[in-house]
Amino acid sequence: MSDQIDADPFWSVVHRRHPDLDIVLLPPDQTTPADSGQDRDAPEPFAHEHLSVVDDTWARLVGHGMPSSVARWIPGPTSDSVCHSVTLTLGDADEAIALAHLRSAADVLTSQGWRVFLPPTGMPRVMADRPSTLGDEQLLFGYAAKNRNLFLRLNSTGLPVGSQTAYELIEAA
Repeated sequence: MSDQIDADPFWSVVHRRHPDLDIVLLPPDQTTPADSGQDRDAPEPFAHEHLSVVDDTWARLVGHGMPSSVARWIPGPTSDSVCHSVTLTLGDADEAIALAHLRSAADVLTSQGWRVFLPPTGMPRVMADRPSTLGDEQLLFGYAAKNRNLFLRLNSTGLPVGSQTAYELIEAA
């Protein structure tokens, strides 16, 4: 341990000036989220159900178009969980229609139990979340004027799958 102290620019000076002090360098704090303590679930049926929820949400908020879809697994709120993230994008969206969808989204989402936030500046968007069994569901609905893309991203609540499975699902994304 003395070699580590002598190699450190700060602690080497402290040790030299105060030889009577015992200096102990601890390893960096490895703050990893705790396990959920819940039974493990199968990711594929959950992902399929979540895709249905995303499609239903798109139908309520937009109701038209054939958006492209990208789905992936992201880290969940605990070390043994994942969230399923799905982004739907409708290209070449008319700006006036897209902004009308965004304006009406707050009321639709609030009626379904979402906590809605409408950022006053930046890209037109609606952000929302709602509590669930393991973390919050999160929603981002916006319009990228430069690309003329209307998009919806919905992140599921956490799904306990076990630490190893969580790692594998996230790495595969």
